[in-house]
Amino acid sequence: MVISKSRSLVLIYSLLLSFALLSSAACVHGRKGEQDPYEEYDQCQRRCEWEVRGERQQQQCEQRCERQLDERLQQRQQHGRRHGLNPEDPQKRYEECQQWCEQQAGRREQPQCQQKCQGRFQQEKQAQRQLQQCQERCERQVQGQREQQQCQSKCQQQVEEQQRQLHQCQERCERQEQEWQPQWQQCQSKCQQEHEQRRQQQEQEQEGYNHHHHTMTRSEEEEGEQEEEQEQQQQRNNPYFFPYRRSFQSRFREEEGRFNILQRFAHKSPLLKLIDNYRLATFEVNPQTFVIPHHCDSHALYVVTNGKGVITFVNDENKISINVERGTVLKAHAGATVYMVNHDNREKLNIAVLAIPVNTPGKFEEFFPAGNRDPQSFIQVFSSRVLEAVFNSPREQIERIFRPREQQGQKSQQGIFRRVEAQQIRSLTQQATSPGEKGTESLAFNLMRQSPIYSNQNGIFYEAKPENFKQLQDFFVSVAAFQINKESIFVPHFNTKATFLVLVTEGSANVEMACPHLSRQSQSEEEEQEQEQQEEERSGEFKQVRAKLSAGDVFVVPAAHPVTYFTSQNQNFRAIAFGLNGPTTRRVFVAGKNNLVRQMDSEAKEISFGVPSRLIDEVFNKPQESHFMSFSPQQRQPREANNRLSSILEFARMF
Repeated sequence: MVISKSRSLVLIYSLLLSFALLSSAACVHGRKGEQDPYEEYDQCQRRCEWEVRGERQQQQCEQRCERQLDERLQQRQQHGRRHGLNPEDPQKRYEECQQWCEQQAGRREQPQCQQKCQGRFQQEKQAQRQLQQCQERCERQVQGQREQQQCQSKCQQQVEEQQRQLHQCQERCERQEQEWQPQWQQCQSKCQQEHEQRRQQQEQEQEGYNHHHHTMTRSEEEEGEQEEEQEQQQQRNNPYFFPYRRSFQSRFREEEGRFNILQRFAHKSPLLKLIDNYRLATFEVNPQTFVIPHHCDSHALYVVTNGKGVITFVNDENKISINVERGTVLKAHAGATVYMVNHDNREKLNIAVLAIPVNTPGKFEEFFPAGNRDPQSFIQVFSSRVLEAVFNSPREQIERIFRPREQQGQKSQQGIFRRVEAQQIRSLTQQATSPGEKGTESLAFNLMRQSPIYSNQNGIFYEAKPENFKQLQDFFVSVAAFQINKESIFVPHFNTKATFLVLVTEGSANVEMACPHLSRQSQSEEEEQEQEQQEEERSGEFKQVRAKLSAGDVFVVPAAHPVTYFTSQNQNFRAIAFGLNGPTTRRVFVAGKNNLVRQMDSEAKEISFGVPSRLIDEVFNKPQESHFMSFSPQQRQPREANNRLSSILEFARMF
C-alpha cells in the first residue's frame, strides 16, 4: 500500500486526534454498540418531518426529540463523571499508535509518525497529572462532599477544554501546508506555549473558585445553582438561537461528506413565521471528494466558508466551472444542475447554502440524474418504453447504465459524496474560471475581495447588497461576512428592514439582543390573543436575549432588534450572514463614535431621557472608535458613569 507524504501525514494526525479523544469517549459513550445520542436525535427529527402531519404536531414531535436528547446527554455526563479518565488508556493508545506507524506509514514518515505518538502520549500524561493535582486541591481546600464533587467536576471540564483547544491548534498547524520541518515545529511550539498559558490562568481561577466555595454559605450556593439552571433553561427556550448539535439534521451523512439542513424556523418559534420559507443548509466535503450532479426545486445562494474547490453549473446547452475559495458567493436558480469537487489534499470544503423553495413552502428536494440505488436516478422512474424511445437505445444497454455495477463484477461507490483520483480531479478542474472572469459575472463574486464596509484593528465587516451586486438581485437577499478580533465588540446596532441569519464559521462569541416579543412564548392560542391585545395597549418593554455562539451555531436577528457581539481573550470570531426581506436595509448604530443618539437635537435628548443633554453627551460622545471597539477586561469594570448610563439606556423605550 503506497500513500503520498501529504496524505499519510494527515492520516497520522487524524489517528492521533482520535486516540486523544478515546479517553473521554470511553467515559461518555457507555456500553459498546450504544447509538450516539445525536444520531438518534437526527433520526427522530427526520421522522417528525416525514411521518408527522400538521405544523403543531410536528412541533410537539420535535420537542419530544429535544427532551430525549437532553436525557441522553445528562446520562452521558453522569456516566463520565463517575468513571473519569483511565490511567492505562494513554499507554495503550501510545502502543497502538506506534504499531500503526510501523504498519501504515512509509519509511520516511515513520520517525515523524513515532515522534508525534510520543508527543501526544506526553500530552495525555500531563493532562492526567494536571487533573489529579486539581482534584487533590479540591479535597484540601473545599469542605463538604457535594462541594468537592462540584470542584472536581470543574477540574475535569477545564482539563478537557484545554486539551480540545490544544488539539485544534495543532490541527491548524497541519492544515497550513508548511513545507519545512522548522516551521512546523515553530507552529507546534506556539500551540504548547498558548496551552501552558491557559493552564496557568485556569489554575489561578480554580484557586479563586475553591476559596470562594470554601467561604460560600449554603443559601448563596443554592442561589448560584438556580441561576445556572435558569441560564440553561433560557438557552433552550431562546427562539432565535439554533445550536449546531440540536438544530441541524443530516440529510446525507456519508464517509466522505455531509449535507446538513437547519430545522424550519417556524417549528422553532411562531415569531419566525415570516422567514419560514427560507432554509439554511451546509455542505461538508472531504478532501479529494466529488459531489454528484443534482438540481433542486429551490433557488440557492452558496457561500464558501472554508477550503477550495470547483463548482460546475450545467444545463442542456452549456456548462461553466468556477473556482471557489473562502468568501466566494454563487447563485443557482431552481432547476440548475450543479456538481462540485474538493481538489485539496488536506482541507475540507465547507459551503453554506440559503435555499428558497419554489414548490412546497419551506421544503425542497434534490433530484439526481445519475445514480443507481443510493441515490436513485430520477431517470429510472420512467418506463422502459419511454427510455428506449427517447434514448434510441435497447433496454439492456440502458439498464447497464443505471443498475449497480457490482452485478457486472465491478466495484461501485454509493452516496452523493464520491472519492476521486488525482487524474479525475485534473479533468474536472482544468476548464474552471475564477469569479469576475468572462462568463461568471452573473453567477459569482468573492465577498472577501470587496472593500470592507467597516474595518479597524478590532474587526472587519464585508457586505454585498442586491442594489450593488446583480448576482443577488433576483433573490432580494444580502450577504455579509465579519470577523471580531479577540477582546473586541461589534457595538450595538439594528437593521432597519432585513432579518439576518448569522452562521458562525469559526471561534466563539457572546451575543446580546433586545427583544419585545418573548412574553408571547409558551402560551395557548387564547392566552396569546389576550396577551397580544394587552401588548397593543402597552409597549416599550424588552427582554434581553443572549447566547454563547460557537462554530456551526445559527442566530436570527429580526429587523429593528438592537444586537451586539463580543469576544473573549482566547480567539477571534468569524461568521457569515444572510439578510432577508430587506434589500435596501440600513444598519443603524446606537453606540460608538457615530451613533444614533449623537445625531439627536439636544431638546429631543433631554425630553426623552429626562436628564440634561450635557450628561447624555458625556456618555454617547465619548467613544473614539466606530463599529468595532476594544472590549478588554479593564473596560468592563464599573465606572462612575454607570449611574448616568442606567437612566440613559432607557432610550430603548422610544422604539
